[in-house]
Amino acid sequence: MTKGIGNVDYIRQGSQVTVADQPNWSFLYQVSVVKPERYNVGDRVVTPDGRAFRLSKAGGTCNPEVGAYNPLPTIVNAVAPAQSVIQSPIQGQVIQAGALGSSVVTITKGAGSGVLGGGIVGLDELRGGYIVIGNGGGQHPQMRGIIGNPASPAGAASLDVWLDAPLTAAVTVGTTNIEAMPNPYSYLLADNAATGGMTFLGLPVVVATVGQYFWSQTWGPVWVTSDNNTGKIAGGRDVLFAANGSLVSMNATYACLQRAGVAVDSNVVGASNAPMVMLQITP
Repeated sequence: MTKGIGNVDYIRQGSQVTVADQPNWSFLYQVSVVKPERYNVGDRVVTPDGRAFRLSKAGGTCNPEVGAYNPLPTIVNAVAPAQSVIQSPIQGQVIQAGALGSSVVTITKGAGSGVLGGGIVGLDELRGGYIVIGNGGGQHPQMRGIIGNPASPAGAASLDVWLDAPLTAAVTVGTTNIEAMPNPYSYLLADNAATGGMTFLGLPVVVATVGQYFWSQTWGPVWVTSDNNTGKIAGGRDVLFAANGSLVSMNATYACLQRAGVAVDSNVVGASNAPMVMLQITP
């Protein structure tokens, strides 16, 4: 297990280039089934003009024309099982999961747990996700980031999850409710088939297929397919994601959909403008 928190890279300003005169962020437009050695899913890169990107993994078709969404729900929501006693790498030391001050907790793992379901959880599969400990009635929730987990087969009933900060209250076996959520960028789809119940997390910058790693843009100037109603509404500066991940200008019909950002070009009433957007999902 390679535990760790997320990384953020701010690419240097100026005319820095690599060989063949390529800008030093050319890697953002590469796609592969092999995870980039330097990054983990959810890591962020910011270019000099303010565009922000997140390393993502495709759960299926991902196309640059529309917004990408993660269809996976919470992977576990159950009371705490017996907490593990873990042998530390330090000779003679042990770690008690779920104890006050501990940075590891043992969660119940149901038959449907895991990003792909079936109860199979891969090594560090939950890294970059989130966990809420004690969110039941009369309990006081502790939210933490997940920095790693061991691999776990389908038949295992529990799973140890490592946290980005220690617990400020101990876990009570059989009472403390624990809810775990996967890394939001770990299973993305951008297939023009989303429904109104989906949240769009970014725009793929290249075509990707299931199992491939790619980068999604989450902030800054970007072109997104529109439904020919971008910029047609008087004063329609705010731009929204329609149900399928394309863009529309905010109006009475679409007022409850997800905000994507603001239009970049000028507004002319009755004319559909280029769908160039100052994307504002997450910086």
